[in-house]
Amino acid sequence: MYETNGHDSTLETHSLFTFACGVIAGAALALMFAPARGTETREFLAQRGRRAKEKGREMLGEHGERLTSAVERSRETAREFSDRVSQAVEQGKAGYRSAVRQGQNMAKDAVESAGDALNGVRNSTQPNATDTPY
Repeated sequence: MYETNGHDSTLETHSLFTFACGVIAGAALALMFAPARGTETREFLAQRGRRAKEKGREMLGEHGERLTSAVERSRETAREFSDRVSQAVEQGKAGYRSAVRQGQNMAKDAVESAGDALNGVRNSTQPNATDTPY
């Protein structure tokens, strides 16, 4: 299913070899031109890491109150939205219950009206005792 020509694998091998040579050359140049010994470099990197950590804490201290305030505002907005949705749902339920009651009352009235009409038809088609036959 997967077809390759002979050039693809050669290109991949050449690219990998080129990358490896670049890594080796970069490492060699870094060792030759390093401004300090390994222990000094590690200490320098550790010191930079501590400074970055301190800077992050400072920024959190400076902006932490604003962040906390924004989070609280977001929570309050979410609560208000939730309350509005709950109210809308309750209003919808109340409207539904009212419509059902209205429908039930209308159906009851229609059944009563139909019963009355049926009784009226029955009464008008039955002969009275006062009627005399011909």
